[in-house]
Amino acid sequence: MSTQASTEILALRPDVVVTTLEREAVLLDLETKYFYSVNHPGWAITQLFESGATRIEARDRALAWGAGNGDLGPITEFIERLVTERLVTRAEERLPGEEVRFEGTWSAPTLQKHREPLQRVMVSAFDPTLPLAE
Repeated sequence: MSTQASTEILALRPDVVVTTLEREAVLLDLETKYFYSVNHPGWAITQLFESGATRIEARDRALAWGAGNGDLGPITEFIERLVTERLVTRAEERLPGEEVRFEGTWSAPTLQKHREPLQRVMVSAFDPTLPLAE
């Protein structure tokens, strides 16, 4: 990763919709229709990108939240996966946002892409092979 890449501001794409489930989240990319599950530490990092953050800022915040030096690899991999999956994109500036907090025990952040995009998961209510409700 270049120095420029580590200091560029990244932001969650506007067409990525987030639903929180207790301390975790599900991200839906409206462009590709894929769902992603994010664990608690991953959700905390992802929230930093809602208003814009650099890779270095995200890493430093994770360290402040309780991640150790041994966690830097998984944190970097998580952020790069957000970039590779195009869930975050380069931003010109930060937006105002709330302070992101993390409470609990730190573990490696995870981002799990679901196997089927939304259009394959949804079933039409008009599908003649489905039984009718009585």
